[in-house]
Amino acid sequence: MRVLVTGGGTGIGRGIAQALIDNGDEVLILGRRQSVIEGTATEIGAEPIQGDVTKDPEGILRRTGPISGIVHCAGHADHQPIGRWTDQQWRELWSVHVQGPAMLSQAFAKQCDGPGSIVLIGSTLSERPAIGTIPYASAKGAILAMARGMAAELASRQIRVNAILSGVVPTEMIGPRGNQSRAEVLESLTAIHPMGRLGTPNDIGDATVYLTHAPWVTGAVLTVDGGMLVGGHAV
Repeated sequence: MRVLVTGGGTGIGRGIAQALIDNGDEVLILGRRQSVIEGTATEIGAEPIQGDVTKDPEGILRRTGPISGIVHCAGHADHQPIGRWTDQQWRELWSVHVQGPAMLSQAFAKQCDGPGSIVLIGSTLSERPAIGTIPYASAKGAILAMARGMAAELASRQIRVNAILSGVVPTEMIGPRGNQSRAEVLESLTAIHPMGRLGTPNDIGDATVYLTHAPWVTGAVLTVDGGMLVGGHAV
């Protein structure tokens, strides 16, 4: 398959791109930072597409040419408790996590004759938000509803839509919290994953490869969290 991975230059997106390439797929990675996206593309053997998922979806797909799949991984975290929310914070989170993927998926659906695949990367925070994470968790929850809705609408065209509910994967988005250093934050997060470790980009990549290629799976939400949700803890 020829697959576009948004946010493919770093972190989970890069791990997903690498897993798809290892599977034999042709991969294009989309990102805003040209030097990052080009450097990653050279290192892993992908095609770089510099751009912003929240802008000009039709233009992005004109530059990619025909593709048969999209993985929506672009995102950022901005955690603030009630009382410190801003309109700009909500707009930015909604734009990159919900509106951008929605419009890019729509543009893809218009040009894909099927079969095709769309995978959205969610978060366990949409199931169990922690203090300060409501804006981010709400956006991640919205993409689960969007994935199920698109799956229903696009199934007759053989375009499958699925989502991954990801546990904690240590990326550049995780920083210090309050009086805790980043190392202390990661240690406390590790403790709430029953399998005894945090996730890796490869863990999410392997699940993405499955959903991208599973021919009779659509509307599914695959939890990949080291047992965190069933362990009865919240981040």
